[in-house]
Amino acid sequence: MMKKPLSWQPDISTLEGPLYIALSNIMARDIADGRLSEGTRLPPQRALAWTLGVTHGTITRAYERAEKMGLVKGEIGRGTFVAPRNRPTSPLMPEDEVLSDLDLAHNFPLSHLDPDLGAAFEALAQQTGIGRVLNYTPIEGLARHREAGRALFAYYDIDAPVDRILLTSGAQHALQVLLQGIFKDGDTLALEELSYPGLINAAPRLGVRLAPIGADSEGMSADQLDALCKRRPIAGLFIGPNVHNPSGRPTTPNRLDELADCASRHDLWVIEDDPYCPVLSAPKQSIWQRIPERTCIVASASKILGGGLRTGFICAPQSVQSALLRVVTDISSMSSPIGAELVRYWIDSGEIEKNRVRKQVALAERHVIANAVFGESIELYPDRFSGWLHLRKDQNPAVFELEAARRGISVLGAHHFVVGTSPVPSAVRLALGAIPSLPHYEKALRQLSAFKQESEASAQATLTAEANA
Repeated sequence: MMKKPLSWQPDISTLEGPLYIALSNIMARDIADGRLSEGTRLPPQRALAWTLGVTHGTITRAYERAEKMGLVKGEIGRGTFVAPRNRPTSPLMPEDEVLSDLDLAHNFPLSHLDPDLGAAFEALAQQTGIGRVLNYTPIEGLARHREAGRALFAYYDIDAPVDRILLTSGAQHALQVLLQGIFKDGDTLALEELSYPGLINAAPRLGVRLAPIGADSEGMSADQLDALCKRRPIAGLFIGPNVHNPSGRPTTPNRLDELADCASRHDLWVIEDDPYCPVLSAPKQSIWQRIPERTCIVASASKILGGGLRTGFICAPQSVQSALLRVVTDISSMSSPIGAELVRYWIDSGEIEKNRVRKQVALAERHVIANAVFGESIELYPDRFSGWLHLRKDQNPAVFELEAARRGISVLGAHHFVVGTSPVPSAVRLALGAIPSLPHYEKALRQLSAFKQESEASAQATLTAEANA
């Protein structure tokens, strides 16, 4: 019986230099030339190694390098596939400056309520020595900017020591610094099976593998995490304790206790990313409060003061400070002190607290409308900038997103948040803060509700026809 030919079998007879590098370069060429098309499943590593007469480790390193180059994507339990070409850099960012009046996709935090930038510039211009922020500054940030970071961490209910705070160019930059500074190439990071797309996309390019963990109404399953750690080496845990992205669900105190205990027993590094914390009115919780010696927490000014600031902060144990500083030096030399100076000014002037109240009031009003329009089908938690809209169980969220877009309505399907081959729930995330006008916001929700009812009725009619056939 003839064996099925491999989907990819490069000629290695003339290759020179490190074989794994040459193999990944051939793969890049074959993808560019169209010989390997999008979605093609590459041969199992052992099968390709046997066919080419090389070691399994050589093929593993070639596939890992290709994944870092963005050429392929490994899916646990399924294999390695050629990644889509020309895909958008992020589903979370707009493609142009003009947002639609029906934009429920981009989770912008009521940006029209952010502080007056012109007034802040005028006030800063009067300060003695303001020109200092145009110069090179220490890698970790100026002392007064790290003090501003400490004030921001207070909104997370974290008493962060100033000497453990590091300035970054926003939360996404902070996550990349932590991934590179804490983990080694090939390490595995555990996270919920639905998680932040920015981390899902960045981790493999930085050599960090992802392992999805299931969750329930209390948060990520500590039992599943413990079982995973017993089966295979796990280096870290990623979590948003107060606002899970995309559902908005908080993790319960008991579950955080269990997760912290598990992380401590298995020597896991914990990365906490909770950018919406400053707007929350309820007391905040953190694994940092339980095991600070194992936890790095990220704070961001984007959701409360303005996304264009690109100012974030890391609070991390002293044991990893030097490693994180080296990464910042390698990536950007330093983070811009100009945005940090604006954050400091708005904290010192009390504008941050005023803006926090403005956004809480506006969100409460928008939640009332969303609940009235969608009823029990939408999952909403207080002070959240997004809602989790449940569809019929047989509805594909990717198809729903596409069909809604054809009607001019933007939403984000659950598939954007899935880690690996985890199940895709029938749900979409609705951003509640991208549309400045409240009447336009309500119009968008009602048009989406009408489309949802139409699509559900169509699906039911199809099922009924099939049953009667």
